[in-house]
Amino acid sequence: MKHRTQFWIIIAFILTHFQPAFAQSPVGGVSYADSLRASLKSNASDTARIETLFLLSDHYSDKDTSLAFKYVDQAATYAKRHPYYQALTHFYRAGVFFEFDYAKSQAQYLQAERLLRNFKTKEALIYRSRSWANYGALYQRQDNEKKYVEVLINQSIPLAVQAGDSIRVARNYQNLGIIFSNQLDYTKAEKYFRQAISILEASGSRSLELVDAYVFGAKNYIYLKDYPPVKPMLDSALAILSVDPESAYLTDLYMVEGMYYSRLKQFTSALKSFNKGIALAAKLKRPYDVHSITLQKYFTYKAMGDYKKAFQLLKDLAAQEEVYPHHKNRMLYYYELAQTSEKLGDMRSAYNWLHKYSVLADSANEERVKADITEVETKYQSAEKEKQIYQLQAKNEKAVLTIKNNKLVNWLLAVVCLFLAAVTILVLLFYRNNKRLWQQQQQLHELEVQKIKQDHRISMLSAMLEGQEQERTRLARDLHDGLGGLLSSIKIELSQVSRQPFPQVNEGITRTLSHLDDAVNELRRIARSLMPEILMKYGLAEATKEFCKNLKETGVNMVCQVFNYKGTLPQEKQVVLYRIIQELVNNALKHASASQILVIIQQSGENLFVTVEDDGKGFDTTKPNTKNGAGLTNVKARADFLNASFDIQSTPGSGTTVTVECSI
Repeated sequence: MKHRTQFWIIIAFILTHFQPAFAQSPVGGVSYADSLRASLKSNASDTARIETLFLLSDHYSDKDTSLAFKYVDQAATYAKRHPYYQALTHFYRAGVFFEFDYAKSQAQYLQAERLLRNFKTKEALIYRSRSWANYGALYQRQDNEKKYVEVLINQSIPLAVQAGDSIRVARNYQNLGIIFSNQLDYTKAEKYFRQAISILEASGSRSLELVDAYVFGAKNYIYLKDYPPVKPMLDSALAILSVDPESAYLTDLYMVEGMYYSRLKQFTSALKSFNKGIALAAKLKRPYDVHSITLQKYFTYKAMGDYKKAFQLLKDLAAQEEVYPHHKNRMLYYYELAQTSEKLGDMRSAYNWLHKYSVLADSANEERVKADITEVETKYQSAEKEKQIYQLQAKNEKAVLTIKNNKLVNWLLAVVCLFLAAVTILVLLFYRNNKRLWQQQQQLHELEVQKIKQDHRISMLSAMLEGQEQERTRLARDLHDGLGGLLSSIKIELSQVSRQPFPQVNEGITRTLSHLDDAVNELRRIARSLMPEILMKYGLAEATKEFCKNLKETGVNMVCQVFNYKGTLPQEKQVVLYRIIQELVNNALKHASASQILVIIQQSGENLFVTVEDDGKGFDTTKPNTKNGAGLTNVKARADFLNASFDIQSTPGSGTTVTVECSI
């Protein structure tokens, strides 16, 4: 359960953050666009006007597309006599298309890159690197991060290094960090974010790239559960953005700030940050940011235990049309809806949502397999066509050269044979590698199916244990309120009869009253054992102490010790741990013939340790069936329900020690 929760809540989201990898830019603001327009009026040369128009188009590309197109079209008019700036016109036009037409944006970036190859300047190399980076970012938005990584490593980064542009290298490092963070490899992501921040800080520029690096780096530290560096990084980013209170970068900052407060359980501050981010994203017409922040708000309500609000928020989010379709997002919605439905006690809805998740997971895997098969088939057919072409060429050459020189023909035949052998070997290696990949994907699919089955089993076990506890509570209430009241009434009636003057009657009635006292005391003991009132009011530690104290009064040598227990464990977990302690103590008394029993409850950080040790006769844990008794089986089932570790140390004649470790 612990690793499963970490996978979904910490990853995965899962709502992967996409954005174009633009070049280093100064922090915008109200005065930024105005200053550019003022500069446009004062610039006399065409090149100066073109560069200013490009900056204005870039500034409005995610704010007002019509205005952005207007500026880039004006730049194209001035660039007719300048081939270099004509190439850049395609680059900036692609930036405007970036948010809403991926195909046109990618086509424009490729056109810009092809035209820029004719120029050998450093600036041309930088723009080529930027074109490839943005081209790859569009693949990421289409749920193809593998292609994005290939473009960054094979195209964008080498061009940036060739140009000697450390800022561009840093930006690409940051993009790699984002991808590894999306893939849950937070340690590797942290390395790339740290490198990016180091380069950008060394440049001395207070740029939007540095803001991005701070925000994404802070988010990655949150996923690593390394919280001290988070607030300083967010404060540094906020200081840079202070000149533009409506910057689109603030939406990410507010989301990460809310995540930070949520992890620290400062839920009021977290919700305040999320609401600010949602309001700004809606004002800037950035629906994807609204979705992302709303999901983090859901996780906060879930952490607060307000499952009703959390469920409604996520249900509304799942019903909306996704801005950038991503199968992992939809899978997360269904999985979390199943978990929240279970918390609300609606097991039927939980099963339905889990079924939708399972179907989508299988469908996504099937699409990946089909795509891989299609890719293999295409490459194989291409290799076969090339092979046929080479064979035809070899035959023609052989016919011509046979007339001229037989020795030369034999040499060519040898070369052709070697070539065909190499092609055959490459095809076989390619086929073997892809077969291995397909087998690995099949194994991964089987593991996912097993995980779903395991989750379903745990859900059923949870419902079963909850039903048992409810039944025990009802039985305790009925024994105490029903039978107990009846026995007390009989006692009162007999006490009135005892005042009669017949000595023999009085003696019999006195004995009866004594028996009824014993029955009432026994009834109360049973009711306390079934559901101790002290457990509900004062928690696990006090209930365990009371349990040990009652047994000690019966002659059992019991010792109960509690260390550093803060009482923050949820009540349902406290009840299960209390039942485990009862079961282990009863086993020690009934089966181990123990004369001394020690019960220890100790909290260490976020883990709680419960240990029950006795000096009984013990048993050999290496023999079959020694751990499969009814008592230990019940204890193991309850530990599995808590996702807790369960350890038994015992040898014949040396007693038994059982330790249960549970995450708080």
